[in-house]
Amino acid sequence: MCVDRRQPCLDDTKDGWHSLAVAVAGLAHLETEPAVPCQDAALATVSPRPLLVLADGAGSAAASEQGAQTVTGALRRLLVTLESQVAPLLDTTEPPDDDACRDLARLMVRHAQGVLADAAQAQRREVRDLRCTLLMAAVGRARLLWLKVGDGAIVVEQAEPDPQAETLEEPVLMPVLSLLGESGRGEFANQTTFVDERLTFDEVQSGCCDMEGVTGIALMSDGAAEKLVAHDGSRVAGQLSHWLDDLRGGRLRERQLVRRFYSEAFCRGTAGDDRAIALAARELFD
Repeated sequence: MCVDRRQPCLDDTKDGWHSLAVAVAGLAHLETEPAVPCQDAALATVSPRPLLVLADGAGSAAASEQGAQTVTGALRRLLVTLESQVAPLLDTTEPPDDDACRDLARLMVRHAQGVLADAAQAQRREVRDLRCTLLMAAVGRARLLWLKVGDGAIVVEQAEPDPQAETLEEPVLMPVLSLLGESGRGEFANQTTFVDERLTFDEVQSGCCDMEGVTGIALMSDGAAEKLVAHDGSRVAGQLSHWLDDLRGGRLRERQLVRRFYSEAFCRGTAGDDRAIALAARELFD
């Protein structure tokens, strides 16, 4: 079993939030000669605020695994640096101007483009050799900022009253999973949008949504979402809620996700793509 050991994989706990991220090379990559490294990168942390970042390197790009690693690390560093500016947007009860959230998302994308351009120049490569998709979710006390370039999936879990338990004196909550953004898939296989020098902000999906009732967030590369999200985005597998519940209860470990991603049931009928997931779950409120 081959897992990219350079992959950031954090299991953090802070302010009731827990996080975990893992990325593994797909069977199709492991079975080539020579083996292709994992081109996915995933990062999850809760300090100074819950943050998930995931990038999927373009399969046809010569060094996209380096691009994916570069982008995920750079965006985390940027958000830490900008924490004093990010806090008023995501933590205050006063709704921010829509343009402010959009401007922050634009800044994230421009920074990702810039670090890829710098890395390409340092390596004497073309930027297209490093291009990758990008998913990001930054969590505040009041709002969640998300952005999406290309395919993959951003899933939000919310606790909502169970309609079948309306007759009970105490309300019963159930997890409800929903997607943020469109699929980002192109018309043909392996066709999507990437972070590179040609990307325009019109191709970027982003938004700022209310955190009320939100109990968990998941980012998935296309390879992981293949078995967890319906192709048309109409359904999300309940397995995600089980993982989020295990995460908030301190029961989820990296090895469990790795074993699941390599299991016969998960690999059957797939293209053997790399798989990456970043999870954040908070302890349930009363």
